[in-house]
Amino acid sequence: MLSRPADVAIRPRGTLLGQVLGLLAFSMLFTAGGALVAPFLGRSAFLVGVIGSLVTLLILIFARRLAAPLRLGLFYLFTTFEGLTLGIIISAYVAAGLGSVVVLAAGTTAGLVAALSAFAWTTKRDLSGMGSYLFMGLIGVLIASVIGIFVGAPLFHLLIASATAILFSGYVLYDVQQLKYANVNADAIGLAISIYLDVLNLFLALLRILGFFSSSDD
Repeated sequence: MLSRPADVAIRPRGTLLGQVLGLLAFSMLFTAGGALVAPFLGRSAFLVGVIGSLVTLLILIFARRLAAPLRLGLFYLFTTFEGLTLGIIISAYVAAGLGSVVVLAAGTTAGLVAALSAFAWTTKRDLSGMGSYLFMGLIGVLIASVIGIFVGAPLFHLLIASATAILFSGYVLYDVQQLKYANVNADAIGLAISIYLDVLNLFLALLRILGFFSSSDD
């Protein structure tokens, strides 16, 4: 974790929770802004969003000693780029007449994240052992996703989406409990990035699952 000045060491844990929740709230606003702008930029918004997200995320991960204001700006820039990508995806669903699926996926994600977070925060069970299993699961999902580029079978993509939803539900549990027991010197931006990615990937997985079943009903 990124070290902090000595005076931050006396910060109560509640303050860290407030900082992370505040970062997440603002990140969602930047994501929403990017999503709203994306349709006006056309298909190029998707490519810009993917490349921009990747570059800013790598900087945030590997350059943790950057000044806090710069890291904060990069975090919000990253979430804006994610919004551009998300905006194009959502526009495609709406254009296909699946706007209700987007709303349902968002509501399901919000309810699921709230329930998982409440469990992770209140349970006495130590969930830290999940970390290695979740990482192996992430590698498996990434490999399957690459294979999915060359496999057009809808059921295969449904299986990947289902595995992704389960995986990031586990990551929500893991990362929220990491936040609960985080040292007072913990990197609030780093924690916010982890939970943000959990929520975003869970939403996208649920969107694919619900979209699959809605298309099958037609």
